[in-house]
Formats: sequence, structure tokens, C-alpha cells
Amino acid sequence: MTSKLAFTFSLAPPPDGEEPRGWDQVIADHQSCLSDARALCILRCPQQWAGSLDDLVRHGQATADGLDPFTHEPNSGPTRERLLCDAVIPRFDAARLWLHVHLLDFSDADPSSDTPLGFRWLDAVPLQQLSNETCWFYPTEDGRYLASERSCAVRFGAGVLAEPMSVNQPWSYDRGDLRLLWSLMADDDDLSCVGLTYQRRRIEFPRQAEDPAPSVTWSSFRVDGMADPSFQRLSTISTYG
Repeated sequence: MTSKLAFTFSLAPPPDGEEPRGWDQVIADHQSCLSDARALCILRCPQQWAGSLDDLVRHGQATADGLDPFTHEPNSGPTRERLLCDAVIPRFDAARLWLHVHLLDFSDADPSSDTPLGFRWLDAVPLQQLSNETCWFYPTEDGRYLASERSCAVRFGAGVLAEPMSVNQPWSYDRGDLRLLWSLMADDDDLSCVGLTYQRRRIEFPRQAEDPAPSVTWSSFRVDGMADPSFQRLSTISTYG
């Protein structure tokens, strides 16, 4: 038997402190609470590139598919060398959601199954009661960058640790090891809730289905450590499929 922690959301704790009745109901509640996300991609502009976002849109390179618009630029190099972020960030309603923590049991023969042999409910806590930490999605190194952002409807599975514990390390749970991550997304005025960690391991919510919006918002920006502010948005354009 293999056991691992899992994390789900609901709008309330189990009634009267009772444990949830079945895993299918736990997942149904979770998916109804966490169904929207933003897909964010950030690319470093090629070093010798002297164009603009307007040029890329005008020439049909920055399009609604959100793909790397520099692939046809000379000496741009492979996308993987310039790709700084490629993430789907769930939209967490931290003021309303409860986080539930479970211990799932799986067969040693199939530990990657989506359906556990059994589970135990360990804890439920409002997100707004968790300890907070800040992080930064956007680059801090001087240079020019391009970002694409798209809204999407997503069906998420239960959260799991992106870096699983060692098979030789027994499972453990302590609410004090949970952290809620907040970030300024570019030049937003307010912090956005962008994720959670447990024991400094990122909690990942696997995508089971995804329906992207038909438009992508492209942004061109510059980072200059000698300027105030150091982040400078140059232009923003939305493209439609």
C-alpha cells in the first residue's frame, strides 16, 4: 500500500465536522470551486531584436494561438532557451475557499491511479487563515520580454505535491507547513493568489480538461534595474482566433 497527501477545495467544511462520504463527491465539490485559470507564457526577446509588439501582430507572428512569435526571427535561438514561464495559474478565491487535506491509499501496483483504494480526511482550513508568502512570476533581470495571457475554463484534479516525498520518508501532516503564495502579476496594483506549498513543496493541481478562451492578450515590457519603477510595460494588444 502506498499513501500520499492530496488537497481539495470546498466552500465549507464537512457538515457538523463529519468526514466526506465518498471520494467522487469530494472531487465534484473541488471541481465546482476551482474551475477558472489563466495561462501565462513569458519569453525573453532575442538580444538583437529591434522590433515591437505592434510589428509582431501586424506581421501575423503574435497570434491567438499564443505560440512563440520569434521562431522566424534570425538568430532567435530555440524557444526553450528564451522561455521563462509557461504556467496555468488557477484563480483561487482565497476569501471564500476552504482547503481540505486528505491521505490517499493506493495499490503498490498502480500508485499513479486517479482513484484511491481509500482515503482519510485529515484537516479543513479556510485559505485566509493560512500563513502567507510572496513570490514573483515576472523576471527581474534587465532586458526586454514578451508575455501572453489567456483565460481558460479548467477541470482540475486533486492537488498533489509536485516534488513527492521520498518513498523512505513516512507521510506526515502539519497545518503549520502550509503556505499560501501571493504575487504581483507584472504591474498589478494588488497581489494575486497564485498557489500553495506544503513543506516548501509546490502543490500542483493536474488539469484533466481545459477549454481556452478564443483570445490572447500579448504584453511587451522592459525590466531596467536603474529605472523607477524597474518594470515598464511598453504595449498591450489582444488577438482573437
